[in-house]
Amino acid sequence: MDRRKFITTTLAAGVAGGALSSCASTDKKAKAAPIVMPIAEREKWLGSFSCNIEMWFKHLPFLDRISAAKEMGFNAVEFWNPMQPKKGKVPKLIAQRAKDEGITITSFSPGAPNLGDVNNHNKFIEWTQGAIELCEVFKVPNFNLTGHKNIKGQSEKQNIEIYTQAIKLAAPIFEKAGVMATIEPYNPFNHPGHFINGGEPGLSICREVNSPSIKLNWDFFHMQRTNGNLITHMENGFDQIGYIQLADSPSRHQPGTEEVAYGAVLLRLRELGYKGYIGAECFPKNKDDLQAAIDLANLAKSINLT
Repeated sequence: MDRRKFITTTLAAGVAGGALSSCASTDKKAKAAPIVMPIAEREKWLGSFSCNIEMWFKHLPFLDRISAAKEMGFNAVEFWNPMQPKKGKVPKLIAQRAKDEGITITSFSPGAPNLGDVNNHNKFIEWTQGAIELCEVFKVPNFNLTGHKNIKGQSEKQNIEIYTQAIKLAAPIFEKAGVMATIEPYNPFNHPGHFINGGEPGLSICREVNSPSIKLNWDFFHMQRTNGNLITHMENGFDQIGYIQLADSPSRHQPGTEEVAYGAVLLRLRELGYKGYIGAECFPKNKDDLQAAIDLANLAKSINLT
C-alpha cells in the first residue's frame, strides 16, 4: 500500500462513521455521520485556514499528519516545536513532506527560553539564530514566541520589564533577517503561571519595541478566555497583529461548537485588512477530524471567507 492510500485509509478509521465518503451504511453509527462536503468544495472553503497538526490527526505519526491535512482539504499547516525527533519532528523532513504535498507552512513555535529571567537573555540571543534558520528551512517569514512564565520572587511588572528588554535586544536581529516573531499571549485559565495574557501587556510591549519584526500572535481563543469582546479588542489591537489563530470557547473545539460568533469576528478581521492565514489551533470535537473540517468549511462558506 502506498503512502497516500495509507493516509486515506487511516483517516477513514479516525473520523465519525468510519469513512471519508457519503456512501450509505446500514450501521447505526454511520447513519449519524456528517454529510461529507465534496473535497473540491472543502478545498475552496478551507483555503483561509492553516491546520494545526499538533491538535488534529493525533492518531497519526507526525509527518503523516501533513499528508492527512492535504487529504482533508487544507493547503496549509502550522505546528509547535519542530525540534523533537522522538516525536517524529525533524525540520528537514517536515519541510520535505510539506513540499511533496504542496502544503504551505504558516507558523511554528520553536520554544524560546524564559525571557522573564534576565540570566536567559544571552541564551535567547543565541537562540534567535536557530529560529531564523528554521524560518529558512520552512520557507515561512514568521514564528511564534512565548517564554513568559512567571519568575519566582519577581512581580508581574518586573517580569514584563525584563521580557521587554529581551525583545528589544532581539528585534534588530529579526529585522536584519527579515523575519517576524509573533508574541503569543495566553489565558490564565488554560495556561496558568504566565505573565502575558490577553491583549495586555502584549500590545504595550509591541508598541514600546516598535518593530515590524515584533508583533502579536492574536489567538482568539486566548483573547476570548481572558478579555471577551473579541471584535472591539481586535480593532483596538489590529496595528500589532502579525498572525491569527482561533478555537471556540471554552473547550477549544472548532468554531461552531461553542459560544463564539466567529462569522462576525472573521468578517471584521478581513474588513480590517488581515489577508493572512488563520490558524485552526483547535481540538476537533469528539476527535472527529472530518466533522471539524466540515464545520470550518461551512463557517467560511456562510460568510464567503476567502
